[in-house]
Amino acid sequence: MRINLAGVNVPITNDQRAYAEYRFFTSIAPHDMSIRAVDVVIRRDSAAHHSFLCRVVVNLGSSGRIKTQARAAHPSAAIDRAADRAAWLVRRRAGQDFSLKAPVFSS
Repeated sequence: MRINLAGVNVPITNDQRAYAEYRFFTSIAPHDMSIRAVDVVIRRDSAAHHSFLCRVVVNLGSSGRIKTQARAAHPSAAIDRAADRAAWLVRRRAGQDFSLKAPVFSS
């Protein structure tokens, strides 16, 4: 699984890159072995100037893609929320989570 992290008008530090790779790998990898790549983009949210937006696209190969996003006041918090949402969506796609109720996330 390849994890790509990019920042749009936000500098990405080595610590943030390592944290994002760790967070997405530990939350998504155990659920589906067909994950090819995870593309993560962090940018300052234009709608709310004091928050960051983390957009994620999980490439599942022939099974398609999963897209999600999360907002938070700090880039690491946005990464956490996006990783949790992506893991929940991957579990649902893999049939491991039969709950139709989405996890509660505050933005």
